[in-house]
Amino acid sequence: MRSLTYGPALTLMLFSAVGLCAQTNTYTFVTAQSTVRQVNVSGGIDRLYTISGSFQLSTDTDAGTARFDWVDAALSPATSLETRHLEELFRMTELTGTLTGPSTILFVLNPASPDPDDTIQITVTLQAGGALLAGQYTTRTARGSTFTLNAYASVQAAAGWTYRYYDDFSTGKAQTDSYAHSVFWPANAFPPAEPYLSYFGSGQGRALAFVGYVGQPAHLGYRFPLGPTPDRHVRGSLGIDVAFPSNALISQTPPGYLMVSLSDDGTHWSTPEALDTGRHEIPIESLHGTCYVMFLGASAMIDNLSVDLASPAATIRVPQDYPTIQQALNAAADGDVVEVGPGTWRGDGNNDLDFLGKAVTLRSSGGPDSTVIDCAGSGGQPPHNTVRRGVYFHSNESRRSILQGFTIRAGRAQGDAIPPDDMRWNLDPGHPIGGGIYIEFASPTIVNCRVVNCGAEYGGGIGSVGGQPAIIHCRVENCTAGGLGAAESGGFGGGIALIRGCQATITGCTITGNTTYFNSRGAGIYIRRSTARITDCDISFNTPPNENALTIGGGLCCEGSETAVTLTHCILSYNTAHMGAALYAERAPDIAGLPACSIRIVNCTVANNAILPGPWMRPAIEAAIETFGCDTRVRNTIAYYNQGVQITIVDPAVNSPVTYCDVQGGYPGTGNISADPRFAPVATRDYHLQSLYGRYDPRQSKWVKDTVHSPCIDAGDPDDYFAREPHPNGRHINMGAYGGTEQASMGTGSLVYHVDIATGDDGNSGLSRQRAFRTIQRGIDVARNNDTVLVWPGVYPEEIAFKGKAITVESAADAAHIVPAGGYAFSFYFGEGPRSVLRKFVIRDTEFAVFCQSASPTISNLTIANNQFGIAGYGGADPNISNCIFYGNAGGDLFQCRARYSRGSGPGFDAADGNIGDDPLFVDPNNGDYHLRSEAGRYWPQHDVWVLDDQSSPCLDAGDPDVSPGAERAPNGSRLNMGAYGGTRFASMTRWRLAGDVNRDGIVSFHDVAELAGQWLEREGWGHQHQYGPVMPNPGQWQFGQ
Repeated sequence: MRSLTYGPALTLMLFSAVGLCAQTNTYTFVTAQSTVRQVNVSGGIDRLYTISGSFQLSTDTDAGTARFDWVDAALSPATSLETRHLEELFRMTELTGTLTGPSTILFVLNPASPDPDDTIQITVTLQAGGALLAGQYTTRTARGSTFTLNAYASVQAAAGWTYRYYDDFSTGKAQTDSYAHSVFWPANAFPPAEPYLSYFGSGQGRALAFVGYVGQPAHLGYRFPLGPTPDRHVRGSLGIDVAFPSNALISQTPPGYLMVSLSDDGTHWSTPEALDTGRHEIPIESLHGTCYVMFLGASAMIDNLSVDLASPAATIRVPQDYPTIQQALNAAADGDVVEVGPGTWRGDGNNDLDFLGKAVTLRSSGGPDSTVIDCAGSGGQPPHNTVRRGVYFHSNESRRSILQGFTIRAGRAQGDAIPPDDMRWNLDPGHPIGGGIYIEFASPTIVNCRVVNCGAEYGGGIGSVGGQPAIIHCRVENCTAGGLGAAESGGFGGGIALIRGCQATITGCTITGNTTYFNSRGAGIYIRRSTARITDCDISFNTPPNENALTIGGGLCCEGSETAVTLTHCILSYNTAHMGAALYAERAPDIAGLPACSIRIVNCTVANNAILPGPWMRPAIEAAIETFGCDTRVRNTIAYYNQGVQITIVDPAVNSPVTYCDVQGGYPGTGNISADPRFAPVATRDYHLQSLYGRYDPRQSKWVKDTVHSPCIDAGDPDDYFAREPHPNGRHINMGAYGGTEQASMGTGSLVYHVDIATGDDGNSGLSRQRAFRTIQRGIDVARNNDTVLVWPGVYPEEIAFKGKAITVESAADAAHIVPAGGYAFSFYFGEGPRSVLRKFVIRDTEFAVFCQSASPTISNLTIANNQFGIAGYGGADPNISNCIFYGNAGGDLFQCRARYSRGSGPGFDAADGNIGDDPLFVDPNNGDYHLRSEAGRYWPQHDVWVLDDQSSPCLDAGDPDVSPGAERAPNGSRLNMGAYGGTRFASMTRWRLAGDVNRDGIVSFHDVAELAGQWLEREGWGHQHQYGPVMPNPGQWQFGQ
């Protein structure tokens, strides 16, 4: 459990783009000139901290923006701070940067960030050899500190784009840095009924624990880099320490486990790999700049998470080293990076580019907006009666042959005929395939490219014959299939065509505005006897040129034996065709003995597509999704607002091909509904689902709440993976294209709100202890059904009403005390039911503890002492009261209600229900200590130690035997204690039942003999008392007496 250290030998890296628009530099803080000053006038604080470490800064002069890619810097000394990390204090990677001058950048906190009323501002002034940073962070909470940054950082030598991340879990940033995670839960609180993550330990010695629930693992998912991605090939390593301890939080019965799964797109994941105890260095890589990591585990701990990524610098530059792109490719060797500067590149040497089979990266320095490969002639028009493309892959290129960051414009491949499927294929650039990019039995990677206004018979934009190409984050638009041959007819795949056994991966692409000619198939994409995995794509606005130009498959057309297509998280909208407006598939041409065409549509949104009129139209059949003789399966998909029939599946391979879908007009199958999906209520095309709990608004890049809730939320297949969806997610995947993604609309699952009277502020978000509310009522007011309000230790002088909400309100650690000046501490008078849960509080020294009017809440593990009255029920109230202690309430304990397994007296306490009336043996009720005395050990909060008493409370191990003792420390008798501390780590213990276990570590060993000998030697005066061996799961400091 180490922290990062920095020394004078630290080597850092920089990448300066050749282009004029983008620049990325790495800087090192000069410690002698870099400080943060903390001032808190009310607290009498005035401290100065020095800074050591580094950061990476990227600027885009064309866009006028800037960002901190990563910050790896620490403050020293920082013992009095919540965090020693500069990035966490100033939230630097969250800041929005604007260029205010040629060398000046202003960073401010994004208004969409949590707690926008906090003020953070940093000014960066760029100099020849470095950068000056001047900033201030002012928090409006009760803590009231102002932090002032004054620093100088020197720029480092160029070597390439780099990224670093580190978390020793000494702070709470894992909750905000991870994009998907189980609920974070305090280690000392009663465990939730679901898998959870919990910090164990304190300060630099803290680690993160994975705690499972009924066989389900906890999960934690990251996306690196955390901020904007470089949109280029990156690789590096992830380091993690793994342990499987047995302590007060987790047990190794059954044995714990931790697994890791990797992805470069967040959708397709590697097989989870088990991690053993110790340090692991795991290679990670992404062809398009984002590495996804998911940890899954139970009874496991992780620490010291580190990530290092890099993208290599250019080795050959155009035009600096070579005047044309092809000359640079000719000179390149495997592993080289050829970088092309901004401009429009035409003519010989810049068209029909050939990688020559080399594993090289050809990339632009400024991206596709500023770097264009123009295939048009000198007059600016596409070539006529010739073949001229942007790129031609035909020499068995592999995924290591990377084309990145170009616009390819006006390419043409004349002709209309290719060899039939039963004839041998000859490599030939003259085939009318791929007007912009032609792939012939090769497997390149194409990233962040735009293919515009290109044409060919097959694949107006991109065409692939065989091979395994990867097309990532590309845009294919306004391309045409057909009309370039002698017959001037046909056309297959206006945007993309895949034929002859191609196995393509298409991820994060936009296929839009493409068209065909006549008697055509696939205005957007055409796939024949090939496989395609299409993920996170927008296939929209693809259409024939007119109503008379027969086109089958507006978005996609898939046909032939061996064809297998999977669409996941895709949008198919506003496409038109005469058959299959969004997708058309058929088995023909059929080849005997080969598998049928297979179509899988999972978590897609198919909307606003239209069937065109014409003599070929069959009104009862033609549909948005239309398949014939194919093995078609549609799941978690929304098909709505399409003109004509929504889904037609003729001759399906299974009885229920459509399940857990929202289909307008209905469709038979498990989990299907027919209800308005309630897409975002905006004028623009936005298929995010409306949600009472949170919907992502891409226009504002922030989350908003709606007044209605989509029926498609939490309505997907209950067996499908939902963990990528933001919390709360109802633990079920949503229907539609965003279901199962980071932009899934929030469901009815539970959020956890924090309340801390010592440090909180009711203007905070409440979503962590660091951003806690100050009052319990504020937490209840913000919470929705199924949420939890965790109250941290303190004395809360407020009257609290549940207001009809089905939420849980409980203490987060050592029980909070509720001491209002008068009235009722807690009130239930809005018809609350059993899902309104109140537990783990001490209610004392007030008039009335709990009021119930026509309500039936669940009330558990309360200590209600020294009040005028305990719990009163009116109007038929029937609260479920259990595991509580009533003591010293002058007017009585219960009125018109009953308790179980509780300590109290008077009406409502039937001994047959497990109730007792003995003295609970509080430690010191006159001074507010309601812990229970124990001969086996009880907590002494004033000194944060555990002590042994000479007697034990009868309320120990006296709670409901059907309720788990939760987080109670061992020995705990395997039964819940009564009172506010029952089920928590502050519950008093019972006598240890393992004979001979002197040091109470759960096993009998030579450590116990040593401990016994040490006590005997001490008693005889022959030595100093020592503690031999571990004392976990019990605390390490014991005292006798009291």
